[in-house]
Amino acid sequence: MKILALNSSPRGDGVSKTGILLNALIKGMEESGANVENVQLRKKSVRQCVGCYTCWTKTPGICVHNDDMSKELLPKWLEADIVIYATPLYHYTVNARMKTFIERTLPAWEPFMHRVDGRTHHPIRRKPPKAVVLSVAGFPELAVFSYLSSYVNMLFGKGLLAEIYRPASEIMTFPIFQDKTGAILAAVTQGGRELVESGKISVQTMGNIAAPIVEDFDAFANMANVFWKSCIDQGLTPLEFDKKNLV
Repeated sequence: MKILALNSSPRGDGVSKTGILLNALIKGMEESGANVENVQLRKKSVRQCVGCYTCWTKTPGICVHNDDMSKELLPKWLEADIVIYATPLYHYTVNARMKTFIERTLPAWEPFMHRVDGRTHHPIRRKPPKAVVLSVAGFPELAVFSYLSSYVNMLFGKGLLAEIYRPASEIMTFPIFQDKTGAILAAVTQGGRELVESGKISVQTMGNIAAPIVEDFDAFANMANVFWKSCIDQGLTPLEFDKKNLV
């Protein structure tokens, strides 16, 4: 099984919670025999779609942009059995880098209109890869992903194998929560094994992935608010705050 993992986080290893969960998922997939390529989109040149429709008319299937998307990523996307779309939750959906990647897959479709089960579609030039969506958010409730879930279900339809959502992700690296974080990452790794072996993630494993880290919202919110007030008072970003070992 050939899997393409796309990480659209702007943060690097160890800081990106998207990356931490994605690495755990990849670990399980590779343990079950899958060949996984992990692509950091922040390191790639993927220009924005300009809406010229050249890829539908003058050069069918080929984008006007000669960048990493055209030369490398789109061919890999087309060849993959499964594509993992790993994105931090920005304004309740995918971030701009991931949205740009998704829009640049347009050459894979044809311009004609077909109706299937009462919905209008563009026919795809070849069978698309199955999709897995992974996202993280700072808010503690799972419902924060509801708009993203609606979007990806509309986008991928029956090709969507799993949605892996992790609320309260920013505190996962706090030492006080290391036991709970370890259990969550072990569940994500188990989910990777299940996806390769059965094409889905069990209800129990999904529950373990989304298990609450902090039960008391008031305590959680107070901790977060004190942290942000400290950053503001000291004139520091969260990364600078951590590097100074402030509390």
